[in-house]
Amino acid sequence: MMMDFNFLPTHQSLLNDYLSSRSNGVEAMTLDTVQGFLFAVVCSPDGVEPEQWLSEVTGADESVTEDVVFAFLALHHQISEQVFTSGFTLPFEDVAPWSVMHQWSLGFLRGSQGYLSTLSQTDISEELKEALISTTELLGFFSLEHDQVKTYCQSTGIELTAFCKAQYELAAQVAPAFAELIEQIAVASGLYEE
Repeated sequence: MMMDFNFLPTHQSLLNDYLSSRSNGVEAMTLDTVQGFLFAVVCSPDGVEPEQWLSEVTGADESVTEDVVFAFLALHHQISEQVFTSGFTLPFEDVAPWSVMHQWSLGFLRGSQGYLSTLSQTDISEELKEALISTTELLGFFSLEHDQVKTYCQSTGIELTAFCKAQYELAAQVAPAFAELIEQIAVASGLYEE
């Protein structure tokens, strides 16, 4: 029997409940953080095992229930399907609250920092290095505090909403190609086999 890995609204509310019950000042993630984190994990050239990322998203919770684990696996599966098959889209709109985008970007940076620092130190073309830096900056943009962005816009005379919308659109454009870029760089680096 094939297991049905579709990520359903019931999974989403289960994970929201689970994660909010965990965040008693511990390093627990929000569902938005988890989504950004899993996107980065899915794109990793390292082939991260479920045990590894589950431990991270649950804050090494020893008593995590099977249905919560399954919901996390379903979410991971959904993101993998998007990245490698149907085309990845950011899980929020450009009008989403800053906190949603902020948490997603923080999760993305947390999930990708290991391989990004490894890859950026390898002997790859300037073109690939540039692409890696700019793509990471775009996907990580919303990890900035909203006040920082507001101050930047005020000091440069850019309209805040328009600026954030433009940043969102750029992130939405590079996100679907991120896994491919990472794979290309990983192969070029000589650290990974094709």
